[in-house]
Amino acid sequence: MNKKDRENRSVHKNRSGVDTTWILAGILVVLLIVAAVVYIGKKTSGTGDSGASAAPAGVTGSGEPSAGSGGMTGPGKEEQSKNETGAEIGTETGAGTELETESGAETGHETEPETEPVTEPETQPVQLESLSGLAPGTVLDTEQIDFDHLDRYFMSWQIEEGDNLHRRIDGKSYRDNPYVPLSSLRYLKMPHYNFDGRIQVGEMIVNKDIQDDVISIFKELFRSGYQIQSMYLIDNYWTGDAETSDSASIDENNTSAFCYREISGGGNLSNHAYGRAIDINPQQNPYVSYTSGSPKWEHSNANDYIKRDTGLPHVITHEDLAYKLFAKHGFRWGGDWNNPKDYQHFDKNKK
Repeated sequence: MNKKDRENRSVHKNRSGVDTTWILAGILVVLLIVAAVVYIGKKTSGTGDSGASAAPAGVTGSGEPSAGSGGMTGPGKEEQSKNETGAEIGTETGAGTELETESGAETGHETEPETEPVTEPETQPVQLESLSGLAPGTVLDTEQIDFDHLDRYFMSWQIEEGDNLHRRIDGKSYRDNPYVPLSSLRYLKMPHYNFDGRIQVGEMIVNKDIQDDVISIFKELFRSGYQIQSMYLIDNYWTGDAETSDSASIDENNTSAFCYREISGGGNLSNHAYGRAIDINPQQNPYVSYTSGSPKWEHSNANDYIKRDTGLPHVITHEDLAYKLFAKHGFRWGGDWNNPKDYQHFDKNKK
């Protein structure tokens, strides 16, 4: 081979080598670009997956900013956050997304079945065995009374010198005297309906000779729902003497019985002094004198009840249940007297 042929062959080899190098370089560049694109794509996809499994600090599971995190605030930004995040993860937005509400299957959760609300049973009042230990005036629930055994609630006690009852009335409604011994009196505790239609504990002192009559009468009144505003001993209104204390009790429309005092106007002892008289709802059934020819009464709370045919409630007439029951048991009614008329008063003398 001559010199010229060797030079031509060398030139051809160099040119062929240069061409091959550029081709390889180009392929390498393309591979690098593809690899970069794949890598970036995988990294981006990996970030989204980790966000669904572990929320960063300051962001709640639903993607909303937690309180005080310094994240997005305001209704517009919160709503935007809910919509964007809810559409992405769907299962952690609670009841706030339409996607979860409309279809539990789309969000990956089953819809919770509807259940009836659980209510605690109401505690029923316990029926009372008696009224013992209950203060007069105590208001009771109807459920506390066993109406099939009313006898247990109409109670009687003998009053003995030095006991609680004696100390309560001594020097007030009762004082030592030659006519009415303490042993002749009985303390009664009985339920009654007040003017609000509620059952209330009442008390009364009567003579032992009429206690059975009184208990029978008031039991029937109670069974019939007859209303008596209040029923306390006269001692609850004590002013210092029997006459003005009785007046104070009437001013409060209180039903009462025993009080050691004379009849109105003085003279003989009243049947109240013997525990043989009972005054019922005195406001609606006043004591009225006709001595001057026209009606006179002392208590202004009775103004609407002087005329007896008005049809107002709690007015005692011959048609009233109280009148019928007391008359059945041999009591007189003050409304039948000629003068005065004592419409509140029922009494029964010793046989």
